[in-house]
Amino acid sequence: MPPSTVTKEGIDTFLQEAIAAHPLAARRIPGLRTVIVAGPRIDPASLPSQPGVELHGYVDRLDERLAAADVAMVQGGLATTMELVANRRPFLSFPLERHFEQRLHVAHRLRRYRAGRQMELATADAEAIAGALSEELARPIAYRPVRRDGAARAADVIAELV
Repeated sequence: MPPSTVTKEGIDTFLQEAIAAHPLAARRIPGLRTVIVAGPRIDPASLPSQPGVELHGYVDRLDERLAAADVAMVQGGLATTMELVANRRPFLSFPLERHFEQRLHVAHRLRRYRAGRQMELATADAEAIAGALSEELARPIAYRPVRRDGAARAADVIAELV
């Protein structure tokens, strides 16, 4: 498999572990509700059902759901993790094993922002994930702020060239 290939099996494994962690995390986090977003390539009906877990395929305006989350578990893509950082939401990141961007570029950026907690899907069982969710939810957010003036800065640079 090439280093940057994302497989359906890798995504499916991640989602199944997230579902398996729910009952264990719910013992530590009263009232926990887990929302699983499978995305466009995985049929939510193919995933195991679990009380307290909502399964969805594609979700419009996922950024708004992330902004409202108390704590999130994500694969580790740049856009998703930076949405969480910008909105100061706690999260666990599970970069795909052989995904160059998630493993190097995104991980480096998250370290710079002091954001999130990276875990390894290959070694994190449901109990470890449940414990990490509980810990991240309790940890004060101390992320470096994300600049929100990128469009204005880009316009200034372009205006100088015109």
